[in-house]
Amino acid sequence: MTYEETVKRLGNAAAVMKLITGVANNAAWRCALEAHDRARHCPNYRQGVKRAFRECFRALHEYERRLIYASENRMFHLADMSDRVRKKYGPISDREYYDFWAATGQEAYQRTEPLITSLQNKYKLSLEREGVAEAYNVAWVMVAMAALDLAVNMYRRAIDECITGYQLPRKMLESVFGQFSLHDVADRWRKALIALCPGTDHITPSDLDERNIELGLEQLCQAWADPTVLYNSAMDTVAEYQEIFRTKGEQKKSLREIAEVRDETMKELENE
Repeated sequence: MTYEETVKRLGNAAAVMKLITGVANNAAWRCALEAHDRARHCPNYRQGVKRAFRECFRALHEYERRLIYASENRMFHLADMSDRVRKKYGPISDREYYDFWAATGQEAYQRTEPLITSLQNKYKLSLEREGVAEAYNVAWVMVAMAALDLAVNMYRRAIDECITGYQLPRKMLESVFGQFSLHDVADRWRKALIALCPGTDHITPSDLDERNIELGLEQLCQAWADPTVLYNSAMDTVAEYQEIFRTKGEQKKSLREIAEVRDETMKELENE
């Protein structure tokens, strides 16, 4: 494979990685923000618990810093764009471009909120049956834990798809795109959950509760990986962020391009 072909394939892989992690990572962090607000109502949200959650936010800020201010493999540096792509956007900063990308997760969160609240209720019922105090609030923290784990798994699945689809080695893909993984954030969130409610890592739900939770997790996973959710969330974000684009014409062109890719993807899936 020539250098030029490798660069082209990496460019295509980058589009896949940014689409999938844009939805999964940012929808998961939206769950985490909601959960943190709930956790603050728990009586033992103090001292060590506060510090544990601060570590989660510190890890998230470090993740953002890596993505926005990377010195190599830069994914949000406007100056690295080709003239054809750069002309779509107005005089915006790298941070504004990142925020535009991250907003796709907010759109996905809103589209799948019924599944998220349903999962929270499944966790709550299980915790109540185990006699856990503050079951409602703790259940939200557990939903966020599940969402962050899901985002990490979707990142890994995206890497696998790029290995298969673009015939690129795993080591190369993980070196270039590893900055998209929320692994560190998820690890710190797990510690914060245990600090907030010790023993949650040892709770064994009943068979019925376990099946219900697994079903809820499966439904959320399917929804966040659904091409209609992925592409429609991207289109909703483009439609909302008019100020990002140089002209209304460029905004409409971007909407058409996303719709075309979405429709082509759906056709390919139907033919499989």
